[in-house]
Amino acid sequence: MKNIPFNRRGQAGSSKVSTLVWILILAVIVYAVVKIAPVYIRNYQIQNLFEVNANRIQTTPLSDIKADIQQKLATIKAPITIDDVAINQTSRTSVTIAAEYSATVKFIDDYKLTFHFRPKATTDVQ
Repeated sequence: MKNIPFNRRGQAGSSKVSTLVWILILAVIVYAVVKIAPVYIRNYQIQNLFEVNANRIQTTPLSDIKADIQQKLATIKAPITIDDVAINQTSRTSVTIAAEYSATVKFIDDYKLTFHFRPKATTDVQ
């Protein structure tokens, strides 16, 4: 058996503990990203949906825009419906599409985090 000096005996496992702590921290970060990312991705999809449909106001009737928004909200499994979406048309070429909603992410042991979103798109073509 190899003789280890007395002052170095206590440090023999410190690198293993340090590595284990870093792996645990990395696992917690990955877990949080996996739980939170879908909420932000869905908000991005809703924002994009509003912008695309706001830009179609010159060529598409408002009823068709509402129907398209309703159908795509169901497709992306959004936490809102067409009833939650405010569509204000001030003129033939100007429209504002907006909504306000919250999304709750549940973590381990009933810990919840609520995110509030306000996607909005405005088109004002002169």
